[in-house]
Amino acid sequence: MPPKEVLSLDKIIFQLAYQDRVFGFDSTYSDLVVALQKQMPADKSNSALSQTSQQLESMFDGDRIEYDRQRSEWFYKHKKARYSINATAEGVKKIGILDTLIRNGFLTENSIIFIDEPESALHPTAITKLFNIIDALARLGVQFFIASHSYFVVKKLYIMAQREEMDIPVMICNDGQWQQTSLNEGMPDNEIINESIRLFEQEIGVA
Repeated sequence: MPPKEVLSLDKIIFQLAYQDRVFGFDSTYSDLVVALQKQMPADKSNSALSQTSQQLESMFDGDRIEYDRQRSEWFYKHKKARYSINATAEGVKKIGILDTLIRNGFLTENSIIFIDEPESALHPTAITKLFNIIDALARLGVQFFIASHSYFVVKKLYIMAQREEMDIPVMICNDGQWQQTSLNEGMPDNEIINESIRLFEQEIGVA
């Protein structure tokens, strides 16, 4: 799951990757376009992830992203109304992508998900809700690799590790040197955390 959504550009991405076969095209995007267009299974009740899908949809009051196969385009469904995917908020599309991959059965309990900057286009409250769902998916067996520059993401993962006494390993680059630690041992020493501390100290100084 790259930081930029693919729903509004799926036709262009598919043409560049599979028809024009442009050299050097990022297959992360083209593979995701193909995965999203997988047919929905006839029986969704057997999926252990179905409850997680409902949690994702509840973040936006039951609204969801759907694919119209006759018109070959994505749209945003709000109650009984349909809206263009181009007029849909980036955060909604990001959550919609994960929801779709669960509903169409592409993601299973044995899947591995790479997420680049999950915080992009999401309100801090939505980030927290998203990671509650990631936590639920991880308990079902899904493995996550996440790259982030967000204090909210690091803090939420830290709280999850502390609450559940769970080992969440992290790789941190400081001054060009990579270090490995675990969030169940405490908040890591890195510039994301340090900058938040510096801002807090500045606030105290101003007060």
